[in-house]
Amino acid sequence: MRNIILASESKRRQRLLKDAGIKFQVLNSNLDETAAIKNLTNKRKNDLVKILAILKATSAILTNPGKLNGDEIILGFDTIVVCKNKIINKPKNKKDALSKLTFLSNKKHDVYTGIAILDLKKKKAVVGYERTAVKMKQIKKKEALDYIKTKEPMDKAGAYAIQGIGKKFVKGISGDYSNVVGLPVKKFLSLLKPLVKGA
Repeated sequence: MRNIILASESKRRQRLLKDAGIKFQVLNSNLDETAAIKNLTNKRKNDLVKILAILKATSAILTNPGKLNGDEIILGFDTIVVCKNKIINKPKNKKDALSKLTFLSNKKHDVYTGIAILDLKKKKAVVGYERTAVKMKQIKKKEALDYIKTKEPMDKAGAYAIQGIGKKFVKGISGDYSNVVGLPVKKFLSLLKPLVKGA
């Protein structure tokens, strides 16, 4: 079995990979996502997340040279929430979290996740993305404030976690649920299998 490296410290992604039966190690990418997004705002959203995923994977390689021996498979993922063509990043503070939840209230938004798989041994890169549509319920201000007090939305794109307390705000989804959590398992496995087959 190949040595697989996840270029992310996200507990949600780690859990999804473990549940999928993938054995891996974790290396932080140290990528400044906010700065990267600002420089790529003219890109289509599906291209944006693919580029960000590649940047995360390559950043993990560049910042951890002594921890790699050249035969690893590096996994990079990046998730963004888009509503009314506006990217809803992780909230900066409680006030920003309230603003984001209010903006998403009673609207449909899209969750995009970019996937980058870099095979150092074969010197090959496989890139893809997944999109899931999410419809939110009407979110009252008190509900949003009570939710923010739990601190759950503070490190989440879109300021909510569909796998946590935030699921109460979701009216329905169209597409891959795991993509909204942060890692589209089915799409990821379809891209990974050709690389590890016979390895």
